[in-house]
Amino acid sequence: MKNIVFLFLFIFTTASFAGGDFITEFLNTCVEAKMPVNNVNIGRPMLEKMASNTNDEEVKKTFQNLNSIRIITTENKKDARHYFKKANELIADKFSDYEEVVSVNDKNTKINVVMKNKDNKNQDIIFIGLDDEGKLTIINIAGKIDFHAISKLSDSLNKEMDAEEDPSKEDKPTVSKQQE
Repeated sequence: MKNIVFLFLFIFTTASFAGGDFITEFLNTCVEAKMPVNNVNIGRPMLEKMASNTNDEEVKKTFQNLNSIRIITTENKKDARHYFKKANELIADKFSDYEEVVSVNDKNTKINVVMKNKDNKNQDIIFIGLDDEGKLTIINIAGKIDFHAISKLSDSLNKEMDAEEDPSKEDKPTVSKQQE
């Protein structure tokens, strides 16, 4: 009898934790087989490895303080709009204890960012974006979040991506109107 009670508690506890994060819940309840999504999970071991491979102390600290980064994307415009709606419905239904941080509803771009402080050292932030090209991006970041450092990291990644797309931009000096 003890084994049955223990087994029941174990299954209940495991199910509670597995369904507790937004990405897992979204994948389990919203994603349809005929409308696949791309899913990337970066766990603690990889974040620690990324921290050890950078010389920027602020970026290093950011990676060390995070527990996970989970990303879902889709480039199919019809699927993207459908999943954007489903993700926001899921937040309203099962993640209503999250607080809206940012909301953008432009003609071609829609962004919703919600956040929950779990305790003094752990936050959970969910970014749901539908860009002007109809691509969906959902990012769930968990851990101690330093918004300044994440902004710096995001700027750094954007510059690298721009340089890869247009090599002539790399190391090119910026000229302001006053300097011309």
